[in-house]
Order: sequence, then C-alpha cells, then structure tokens
Amino acid sequence: MKLNRLAASATLKILKALAGGLAPGDRSYIARQIMADRFSPDTRALGDLFSKALLGWKNKQYHVEANGEAALLRRLAPFKPAIVFDVGANVGDWSLPALEALPQVQIHAFEIAPLTAQELQKNLAPYAQRAVINKIGLGGSEGEITLYFSPDSSTAASTVPGVVEFSAVDHQIKTINEVTARITTGDAYMREHGIDKIDFLKIDVEGAEWDVLKGFSDAFAGQKIQMVQFEYGPLNLKIRQWLGDYWKFFTDNGFIVGKLYPEGVAFKAFDLADEDFVGPNFIACLAARRDLIDGLKCEIL
Repeated sequence: MKLNRLAASATLKILKALAGGLAPGDRSYIARQIMADRFSPDTRALGDLFSKALLGWKNKQYHVEANGEAALLRRLAPFKPAIVFDVGANVGDWSLPALEALPQVQIHAFEIAPLTAQELQKNLAPYAQRAVINKIGLGGSEGEITLYFSPDSSTAASTVPGVVEFSAVDHQIKTINEVTARITTGDAYMREHGIDKIDFLKIDVEGAEWDVLKGFSDAFAGQKIQMVQFEYGPLNLKIRQWLGDYWKFFTDNGFIVGKLYPEGVAFKAFDLADEDFVGPNFIACLAARRDLIDGLKCEIL
C-alpha cells in the first residue's frame, strides 16, 4: 500500500507526539518490543524505516541545499570573507553557491581530473573575474602523482589507491583509468599568488584530505586559515582515517570543530560516539573567531 504525502505527514505527527510523551526508559522498552520479531517482513520494514530516519537525523545528505552547505555560505555573508579555496571543486556544485552567496569573495578552485576541470571552468565562466580555476590538485608535496578516475562519474576520482573501487557500486562505475596529474602544496600556492590569509578552506578530495592539510602546515602554524570544511564518512573506514584524528589536528592548531547541519554547526568537544562514519561534513573554525562561531553555531544534538 502506498502512503500519500498527506497521510505520511499525519502519521509523522502522531509518531512524534507519542515518542515525545515517553520517558527514555519507556522508549527503549518499546523499541526492543517492536524489534523482538526481527526477521518478520513487517519488522524488517520498520527497521529499514528507522535506519533511514536515523541517517536523516544525522544529516547524511550530499546535496548542498539539503545538507547545510549552502545555508552556511549564506550565514557567512555578513562576515564578508574575501578568499575562499575549493579544493576538490569537481564541476562547481559548491563553488557556484559560494560565488552567489558571497558577492565579494574570490574563489580559488582546484580540480585535478582534466575532463572535470574543463566542466568546472565552463560552469564558473559567468564568474570568471572572481573564480581562479586551477587544473591541478593540492597535496603534501609538489610534483606528479597518479590519479585514479572513472569516466562513468565526475565524482569518482582520487589520488588514493582503492578509493574509486570503494565507491564503484554507488556511482555505477564500470571503468577505472589512471593518469599522471600534478599537485602542489597549499603553502606553495599561497606564496606564489601572494595570499596571506584564507577565510574559508573547503576540502573534498576523496580520501586525500590529510595530504592537503599537511600541505598547509605553514599556514596553520601561522593561523592564516580562519575556517575549514572537510568531509568524513564511510570512506574513512576504508582508508583508516579517523574523525578523532582530524578533531585533534584542528584542536591542536587552535580550532573548534563541529558537524554541519542545515540549522548550523554543532561545535563541541570530540566524543567517541562521533566516530560513526555517517558524515558528511564538519567545520573547523579558529577558536579566536568568536564572532564566526556565534554566527554559525546551532544546538548540539
């Protein structure tokens, strides 16, 4: 039986009202009773529904308008950020809303996959005066590196072996190719272009995040980066890079960290329960920038 949207909305209100009126212990008891017959078709369906609800509650969303990325950019507008780096820009799905929300900003976009970089340049052409397109990657050193990519999906590209295979099913990937690509470090790029401060560094490089961060070691040491967005999720389990290590890196460098939601950033201290591999995005902000933190924060779940 298909449930129409009106009936679904009414059902949701009833479920919320019932759950909200129960003590935590009673909720636990009812949940165990619901799942007692775990192999029945109806219970399986409920389990699937509740699992999807939990992922929705934890904000497992990848579209910038649904997961809080675009909303964060709009909240940043009053602070007038001037220099933004989009590392792993793909075809511009993040750079475009950034350019629209922040009319004074200049974006330095980096895309290492050649064909994807061409698409990025075409998509950002209306903002050519404010968008610098770099058809290279950022990493922990300067030189050449092997890029693994698939022509089946623009998001299937990484300098980390095994990453593209990991996402093959989700992206309907059938072909994986290799090509030699060029990388430089963030510090070297900043020196070359006379950039003294980055207001917002966004990183989405399919498993190579640590290398990108290492390449900005001088910038972090000098607190020349005000805010960082980085991705975390199931891939981190594959490559054995833990959220707790990122949290420690940023905390040691004078940042406060929180998960990004549509409502804002839930800045907090790290807890082992945060290591859930759900993702998708976290924000690190210099602790000294209380104005930014207060303007972006939301309630901790």
